[in-house]
Amino acid sequence: MHATDVQIVELGIDEVLGRRAELGRLWPEASRDRIDEILPRHAARDGFRFLGAFDADGPLVGFVYGYRGAPGQWWHDRVARALGRSGSRRWLPKGHFEFTELHVDPDRRRRGIGGALHDAIFELVDAPTSVLSTQTDNEPAIALYEGRDWEVIVPYLDFGSGRPFLIMGRDLR
Repeated sequence: MHATDVQIVELGIDEVLGRRAELGRLWPEASRDRIDEILPRHAARDGFRFLGAFDADGPLVGFVYGYRGAPGQWWHDRVARALGRSGSRRWLPKGHFEFTELHVDPDRRRRGIGGALHDAIFELVDAPTSVLSTQTDNEPAIALYEGRDWEVIVPYLDFGSGRPFLIMGRDLR
């Protein structure tokens, strides 16, 4: 399968929340709390965009989502502290897009689906910058992002799990 073999479709909030079981299958490290509590909170945020990649016979094989970040949000505030004042002005201006999740069915990886989802969501986003976090050892994700003009802006951040993350930023202007 190549990315051209999937259909990428924007889903509304109700449809996203109605597909939580499917999302959990593609997002195995997510706890039920993350899918049942955090996803609805994210879906209610300003600028929420969600794209699903569907196989020709219908199943969801990947997804991406994000929203406009703002002060007072858990992830935003931790990243702002790590960036400091000048870094926050640069990377977290009003209206920035937080690229929150990108997942592809493990059996469908390395076929262009993740890249196609990444590129498609940015066709919908009107923001000055975008930011994301990924695990420091997630080499495939880091390679995907670096190949699309993301740069590491915080090389190490522990959100409290003991697992190291890095923060990347992308200028969208």
